[in-house]
Amino acid sequence: MKKAIFLLLVLPGYFYLYSQTGPDAILPSEKEVPGWRTSGESKMFNSDNLKKLKGDEAELIIEYGLRNVVSKDYYNFNGKVINIQVYRMNNTFGSYGIFLQKSKNEKVFKEFGNACFEKKGSFQFWKQMYWIVMHSEFSGDTISKGFRQMAGVIDSKIKSRGVLPDILKFGEKKAGTATLFKGPLALGNIYYFGPVNVFNINEGIAIENADSKEIILKYADNNEAVRRFSDAAGILGRMQRFSEFKLVDQYSFTMKDKDKKTLTFKVENECLDILIK
Repeated sequence: MKKAIFLLLVLPGYFYLYSQTGPDAILPSEKEVPGWRTSGESKMFNSDNLKKLKGDEAELIIEYGLRNVVSKDYYNFNGKVINIQVYRMNNTFGSYGIFLQKSKNEKVFKEFGNACFEKKGSFQFWKQMYWIVMHSEFSGDTISKGFRQMAGVIDSKIKSRGVLPDILKFGEKKAGTATLFKGPLALGNIYYFGPVNVFNINEGIAIENADSKEIILKYADNNEAVRRFSDAAGILGRMQRFSEFKLVDQYSFTMKDKDKKTLTFKVENECLDILIK
C-alpha cells in the first residue's frame, strides 16, 4: 500500500519532468509566442518514418545522420498556420551540412542560431546539432514576424552553439561556396559520378566556383584514401561517361567527362582530392 502511495506521489512529478525535457520541449509554448496557438499534439519522426513528412527528400536528410524530428503546427486568430520542424542530427556535421545544402544561393544572416535564412513561406536556421525548418502556405509581415518570434524562442532553448566540423579546415583560404556531405546522395547534388557508390564516403567538403569544383573526401588514414583512389581509377575509368584516362603518377590520375571538363584525382593528407575544371 505504501509503495502504491509512493508511486502516486512520484509519477506525476516524473511525467511533468519528462514533458519539460522530452523531444518537443524545444518547441515554443503558447505563452512564449503570444498571438499563436498550437494545433494538436507534436508529431515525432525518425529515420523509419521520415518519408511521411519529407517524401523523397527524407533519404538525403537521413544520410546526414538523423536522430529524430519533432513537428508542430501553430495558428493565429486569422487562421494562418506556421509549421515548425526541429531536426536533431547526430552532430554539427549533420545540422550544418544539411543547412549548407538548403541555403545555397540564399542570403544568409546571423540573427538566430549560428546562421539562418528566410525566403517566401520559409525560415531556416541551425545551431548545435539542430536544424530548424519553419514553413507556411501564407506569406507577408505577419508570417515573417511569426517566424522570428518562434525562432527566437527555439534559439534561446539551445544553450550551446556547438563546435564547427573539423573538415572545414580543408576549405580555409579557398574562395568559393562550401558544401558538406556524408554520402553519395549529397555528393550527387555537387557532381554526379554515376549510380555506383565508388568512394565509400565518410565525410567530405566541396568548394564550388563559377568555373571549377574541388571535392575533398576525408578518410581515416592514408591507406584507405589510397584504396578509394584505386577503386575510383578502376571503376570510373571503365565508364562510358568518362574518357581520356591518364595516370599521372602513383597517386594521381586525370580523365575527362562528357562535358569535356578535366577531373584530376590525387591522394593527399589522408584525403582523396578531386578537382573538376
